[in-house]
Amino acid sequence: MSVRVLLGADGGLAASLRAQIAELADIAIVAVEGTSADVVGAAGQDPALDVVLVHQEIDGLPAMDLIRELAMRHPQLAVVLIAEDASAETYSAAMEAGARGVVSSRPTQAELQSRIGSASEWSRTMRRHLDPAHAGTVAARAGTVVALCGAKGGTGTTTLTVQLALAVVAAGKRVCIVDMDLQKGDIPSYLDITPRRSIADLVAAAADLDGTTLAEAIYVHRDGPHVLMAPAEGEQAEDVPARATRQILGGLRGRYDYVIADCGAYMTEASAVAIELADTVLVTATPDLPCLRAVQRLTRMWGRLQVRKDEELSVVLVRTDRRNEVQPDFARKVLGLPMLRTTVPASYRALEEAANTGSPKAVEGGDYRRAIGGVAREIGLFAGDGEGRRMRGDRGVALTEFTALLPFLGLLLLLVWQFILIGLTSMYSSHAANEAARAVAVLGYDTPQARAEVDRRAVARVSGPWGDKDHFHVAVDQGYVKVTIDTPAMLPGWHTSWGVSTRSRIVYEEGAR
Repeated sequence: MSVRVLLGADGGLAASLRAQIAELADIAIVAVEGTSADVVGAAGQDPALDVVLVHQEIDGLPAMDLIRELAMRHPQLAVVLIAEDASAETYSAAMEAGARGVVSSRPTQAELQSRIGSASEWSRTMRRHLDPAHAGTVAARAGTVVALCGAKGGTGTTTLTVQLALAVVAAGKRVCIVDMDLQKGDIPSYLDITPRRSIADLVAAAADLDGTTLAEAIYVHRDGPHVLMAPAEGEQAEDVPARATRQILGGLRGRYDYVIADCGAYMTEASAVAIELADTVLVTATPDLPCLRAVQRLTRMWGRLQVRKDEELSVVLVRTDRRNEVQPDFARKVLGLPMLRTTVPASYRALEEAANTGSPKAVEGGDYRRAIGGVAREIGLFAGDGEGRRMRGDRGVALTEFTALLPFLGLLLLLVWQFILIGLTSMYSSHAANEAARAVAVLGYDTPQARAEVDRRAVARVSGPWGDKDHFHVAVDQGYVKVTIDTPAMLPGWHTSWGVSTRSRIVYEEGAR
């Protein structure tokens, strides 16, 4: 089996190395990427990848930070640094970051063969040890980072963050909420907690984070999620640099199943790092054109800064309603971006108590809760067997409830149908009375032949069971014709014991009685 290599370099260096590696036996370059973001994305798409070659001067992240990120996300993947100056200091820094070797930017064929070969052997050995299919081994998997960002202020990003965290906690997963809206973070208000420590307190120890240090800064909420809050003073946002943010999120990723970051609507250096590192990015937007245009401006900015590609994010539409002028299909066409099928309804009343009391579980809207579950499933937060069993159990309960309601629904339909029959009977009796009054005015009603003709003409104005002679009655009294039709029952061939009567005045034509 040939060694699969991902090359992270650009320009003439990429072309030169590609030509050299093409001459090596059993080594194949599967992709060449020119930026750190592209390298991270490509590494996550190929589970059979063996080695990543990273140029020291790659665009985007510093090379050492990129190596740390790859080592954290893919512990089985071997990374080799391509250094302009392969000095002892460079080698030492690369090893500390997690690289498996260093190669010169102008290597010989033998050097390339040796470095790539040894790195691939290590990678395949690690893959075998980390594969849960092998008996006696334990799979090591880093947690998932989900970043939520608002297209503009007031799109419900914080609410969605909290509710998603509660939904995942209910599925039995360990979740940490990180408030990355460093200037105006409002997670404490939504959870009714008092900030003691924040992410700013971890900056000094970010390079050497351990469980004790994190535990001192993280608040454990009574409903289950752990919370790392933003600084209480907005000006401290500048004290949280990108490098420390990367290290803190990396430390959290290794200790929780899911890390959900609320990045707010204003992008800082730290929140940009969270968006870049996240496995899943959601942009919240309301169904109005100004907000949809804000989404487009935001994603274009991410593209220019090489923070996130359009195809690597999803838009979730919130505060939707059937009465909105902008519906999800139209919003999808306007945006031209990936958008979740699930939308979050405008449940203002359901959320009011939860927001005012700081009790997120107080949300009573069933539609809103179902929407949160749909969003969580669609972005992969409910991928585990436990949640699958819970969802199957929920479907079973729903089926049982529907079966219990079925007789009542049938009875309701029968009652509605009976009301329709009463309405039709009233209409037909009116038509028949008018026709009978005209016939009496012309023919009279004194002889049996006249009475028979009047009855025939009246019956001709109705149809179906309403024309049954046993349930159709015509009477003439004091200048009026009265037609009574017994109302048909809900079942075919049946009639009720009551009828609907209509009177019509007889207007005699000139010369007639």
